[in-house]
Amino acid sequence: MALPGAKKRALQLSAMALGVIGAASAQSAPGDLSGIWQAQRNRSQVLPEDPQFTPQGRETQNNFDASNDPYLRCVVYMPRGMIAWQPTRIEIVESDERVWILFEAYHQVRRIFLDGRPPFDGEGRLWLGHSNGRWEGDTLIVETINLKTGTTYHWEGLPLSEETRLVERFTRLDDETLEVKITVIDPINYREPWETRNVFRLDSDAHFFEYECDQTAQ
Repeated sequence: MALPGAKKRALQLSAMALGVIGAASAQSAPGDLSGIWQAQRNRSQVLPEDPQFTPQGRETQNNFDASNDPYLRCVVYMPRGMIAWQPTRIEIVESDERVWILFEAYHQVRRIFLDGRPPFDGEGRLWLGHSNGRWEGDTLIVETINLKTGTTYHWEGLPLSEETRLVERFTRLDDETLEVKITVIDPINYREPWETRNVFRLDSDAHFFEYECDQTAQ
């Protein structure tokens, strides 16, 4: 049945409006990081080449006891959660207001805010810290502060103080490759910032499996 002229014109205008809205939404997120990603250890540099310790940093690292690693107590923490070594996957979900990173291990969720908001009043220090992001071209720049006391970068005990600031650069190098460069800035433990490079491969057919962590396992 033919539509009356006015109604047909209204539907055409509505479709045009939806097209404009869709185009604007696509432009609001310059890069596309979404998907399920698998760490690529052999393509990554997960440790700094030669971190320049302060005396305090060197002492703290020398006294590190691996049995106290929070990861052994089923805790995902930053920046360890983003180091490309784990056999489990991460999933990135995007919106205009924030980016979520879901960890298959321990079912943890990380939130990256895109509106520059400060840490919430009274939230204290967090295992994942407080993260704000901004787009620079196709790269998402994320700064993380407010990490818990006693956090380390890696299972070898590279120490991180309460003054640590992490800067991550998420760049999709091609359809199947995500690069995450992590810069550690910690004047208490290191004389100068240092960086690692973490590479992930898109695993579009992957499925997140239920993960059970046994804190009593040795």
